Amino acid sequence: MLVLLAALTIVLMLSGRGLIGQGPSEVLDRDAVTAVMEGPSGLEEVQLSEALVRKHPFIYAGIHLDKIYELNLNSRTFTADGEIWLEWLPEVEALLQKHGDEPADLIALANRIETWDSTFEPSTDTPRELSGGRRQQLYHFSSRFYDDEVDFRRDPFDMLRLPVIVELKPLWTSQKYADLRLLPEPSDDNLVGELGTLSGYQLESSSFTPYLRRTSNRRGTWYRPHMSQVRLEVVYQSNLWPGIVNWVIPLMIINSIVLMAPSVEGTLSDVRLAIPSTAMLTLIFLQQSYHSSLPKLPYTTFLDDLFTASYLIAMALFALFTWGYNTYAAAPDDQKLETMRRINRADMRFQVISASALVLTAFISWGSR
Repeated sequence: MLVLLAALTIVLMLSGRGLIGQGPSEVLDRDAVTAVMEGPSGLEEVQLSEALVRKHPFIYAGIHLDKIYELNLNSRTFTADGEIWLEWLPEVEALLQKHGDEPADLIALANRIETWDSTFEPSTDTPRELSGGRRQQLYHFSSRFYDDEVDFRRDPFDMLRLPVIVELKPLWTSQKYADLRLLPEPSDDNLVGELGTLSGYQLESSSFTPYLRRTSNRRGTWYRPHMSQVRLEVVYQSNLWPGIVNWVIPLMIINSIVLMAPSVEGTLSDVRLAIPSTAMLTLIFLQQSYHSSLPKLPYTTFLDDLFTASYLIAMALFALFTWGYNTYAAAPDDQKLETMRRINRADMRFQVISASALVLTAFISWGSR
């Protein structure tokens, strides 16, 4: 009993020393407390409603992309030219006058990069006056953008999403102060012009959606700002036929040769052993060529899964041929005919199992992405 009490006392002393040695920031996770009080960082889609318009001051935003070009999948960047226009009511004009901000400094292109070689400027020095005290400001831009939504999981038959993000810039527009909202104008059709096509892709759709972005830091303030933004997302579908011709057909030709290799007479061991090794080298070079056009990815693509299945089939074929050669060489002369029949049956089973495994891999890989 005394031993147990002594052990319990020592444990409590050690745990108490650990707590005493810790500062307040170690006992309480400041980021966790902030996440509970202000919400986690990230994007939250805003649902448009009459209540939202009545509750918050807002600015209508419109956008039109004239053209998209210089797409680079390795760097996940593209270049776009177009126009953005803002329209606001007198109450928002009063807020601008109160804080002394020019309309040119009201918004920023959040995913714009390489600002030294880009243009983003208002078309006029002052906003244009409309009826009812409304104001309108037009901007022209020609800039390079970073694509934060690129996904290659189904490559080479993937969907390409190119965003242009327009965000309110001043901190006073955040939810702790004016809570100014940036909303897409009601007539947001014709978002992309005739030159918005990309070589190798087909334009599927485009959308202009409002979001609230919770920043990951306080930006020198006592809170984490929630900034309003609208995101233009242009969706492209890769053309199926080039992907089939460039990658799927060569891969299927290699697999067809591998699957037909067991049909070669079992006595031709040298020819049989050379086929899987040659196929393996060809697969390696083909996959390296495929990845040269892609950035480094933390996941495998649909085509990578087919390559992986092809590698395993080629290695299994080499093991099968090695077993067949050794079995046939070790068999007595009076049993070589029966041994050859057994090898041929194993070859046929291998062909059926490998073809089924390749098809099953394709279905599972495509369905899980």
